Amino acid sequence: MDLNLTRLRRFLSVYHNKSFTRAADELGVTHSALTKSLQQLEQELGIEVFDRTTRVVSPTEAGHRLALRGAELLAFAGQVSEDISSGARHIRMIAGPAVIEASLASALAMFHKAHPDVRVTAETMPPDLAFARLRRREVELLLYHSNLIGTLPDRQSFRITQIIDEPYVAVLHADHPVLQTDCSPETLLKQQWAIPGYDPLYRSAIPVEMEERYRRASFPHYRILSLSTCLSLAAEGSLITLLPEPYVRAQPAARDLVILPMPLADGARYSISAIGLANVPQDPLVNALIGMISKQGRQG
Repeated sequence: MDLNLTRLRRFLSVYHNKSFTRAADELGVTHSALTKSLQQLEQELGIEVFDRTTRVVSPTEAGHRLALRGAELLAFAGQVSEDISSGARHIRMIAGPAVIEASLASALAMFHKAHPDVRVTAETMPPDLAFARLRRREVELLLYHSNLIGTLPDRQSFRITQIIDEPYVAVLHADHPVLQTDCSPETLLKQQWAIPGYDPLYRSAIPVEMEERYRRASFPHYRILSLSTCLSLAAEGSLITLLPEPYVRAQPAARDLVILPMPLADGARYSISAIGLANVPQDPLVNALIGMISKQGRQG
């Protein structure tokens, strides 16, 4: 069976607009042409996609399934069309903001040198949206903290490879008053922190008793999705931040700051995993990029 993409696109417009009239206006076609397209689509599939027994546009169960998978198919078809028309391969990835800031620059420079004709798009968004886009094959690669993996309800659907595992360090101004104490985890936790992350999914992976201690301490005082901003706040003297050690060591702004080993008791590390779909053949170019990111992590 060959699925007509134009008919599929028209079905999705009706499905999302919940109206033939609004969908026809959106698509710039007549109501009769739209109706005929959907009839032909149903003939191709051998199923009904809308319930004809009601006066409102009501998808059948098969229609709901088609909407989910059809959106994936159209997104993939669009990417194929773009890659062919541009004449260049395009790798699309989504990563946590800390990963983009701390781990991609050197790896992407190396990748560009080896594959100058390959286009790369790297963007960031909340993990739940990123995983939805991966499932729809709108991207080929996700790079997120490994702690998130344990929260996935369908982990077996993904190919997961840990590529970076580095320590976190606390960074603070040399005049910070906490340095006059024993700097125990309990004392440090009472201070005000700026953390680049610590979203609900990350928190759910922390042991319950530790998360409760953090909550009671109102940790962190600032949650800012930028390593450089957190580092700048620590340099101003009033806040402590927690950052990947290789990133800190490479920043000129950290040279006059105090760096302490991971001071909190949850044992967290800057552990990053590369995530793709398990049922999709491995792409040598994507694997090459993953290898370069991993190599930069080891060198850090």
